[in-house]
Amino acid sequence: LRPHLADHGRLYLVGLEPYVQFEPETESGKIIWEIGRVRDACLLLAGERPYREFPLDWMLGRLGLAGFRILEARRFPIRYRARYVNGQLNMCLARIERLSPNGLGMAMRAHVEELRARALQLNERQDGLWHGNDYVIAVEPM
Repeated sequence: LRPHLADHGRLYLVGLEPYVQFEPETESGKIIWEIGRVRDACLLLAGERPYREFPLDWMLGRLGLAGFRILEARRFPIRYRARYVNGQLNMCLARIERLSPNGLGMAMRAHVEELRARALQLNERQDGLWHGNDYVIAVEPM
């Protein structure tokens, strides 16, 4: 990244803390976690590879090793809404279409729709699904 940064320039990196690895304790966290795991399963079954987020602490270490001085890093809580739920689960349904129309494909489709109903109901009840953090890091070359 350094060659692309002007002298005395500043770089802002935006990221998302990983949220699929560990089961959360809150109801909204658990539903977001479940959506992420189902999304990953659909991608894998369709022959695609799920992406992974980079944790803030890892990014801070790597930026330091790359010769950047960390000016500031902040986390921002995330409130997911119906648009996120529908977007992730619609993507799953598109991948499921690649599976055979029997057995696994039918079971996955039913599971996705059941998960959608639970997630949207919880979203409505809690006015959003709070879980995890986005982050922003400001750096400059050393």
